[in-house]
Amino acid sequence: MREKSMISMSKDYFNLLNKEKESAISYLLEALIRSREENHFPSNKKIYDEDVNIYLAHLLLAYATSSYQDLVAKYLSAYDSEIRELVDSARDRYVKYFIFKVNADYLLIHLGVFQDLGGVIRFGSRSVNRSERYFAQNAISYYQEAANYNQKIYHKKTAVKDVLEKLADYFDDYRDLLKKTRSHYFHFMNHFEDNEFKNFTNSIASYEKEFSRKELENKLLDLYLEWKKKPTPELESLIRIVVGEIQKMDPVFRFQI
Repeated sequence: MREKSMISMSKDYFNLLNKEKESAISYLLEALIRSREENHFPSNKKIYDEDVNIYLAHLLLAYATSSYQDLVAKYLSAYDSEIRELVDSARDRYVKYFIFKVNADYLLIHLGVFQDLGGVIRFGSRSVNRSERYFAQNAISYYQEAANYNQKIYHKKTAVKDVLEKLADYFDDYRDLLKKTRSHYFHFMNHFEDNEFKNFTNSIASYEKEFSRKELENKLLDLYLEWKKKPTPELESLIRIVVGEIQKMDPVFRFQI
């Protein structure tokens, strides 16, 4: 029933005068649900997947921010071999997870919304010739790998792992859903770029900073607990790096082993 109530909202529910992040997420959620209904792919038709709606809405919003683009840029590649080299060279499991996840997300968004993959394409500074199916298969593989690393990081099945597995198992369905949602998303993007939206983008940056700090603090706790069990110079070095990243956000933060 939440789905029906969301569909009944006005198409103009996204109010530029409302500077809250929740307003944008609500608009994008409504767009996804409306597209599902119009194309006979309602939530929970195959599995319970309202959680995927929420994930996709947050992902679409992230792609509208330059800070997200800057964050993931150095981890993206059109070459599967390069991505796996990046993963192999990363010592931290969270970084490995992040690399697989952001590349899978990139392929899903560009196959579904922007539809600019397939044939000869520009990817960063290079041109590559690949089919859409090639990229789709890579995305499925990356979501599966990301789900596996999520399990290794948290030592249990998490809500995020569930979502990543659903995106891998039903990738074609979600890609097609985003194809149907693209007109709503471009409408959102046109408003998102308006000058009156600057305050909103500032609030997003503040939210992202707060979220990033929480993620770093969780990572620090995991590393510290691991170090308590088996102290090693490598773990101590990683702990100091994470502490340094937190201190960049909060200079008064202190942590000592």
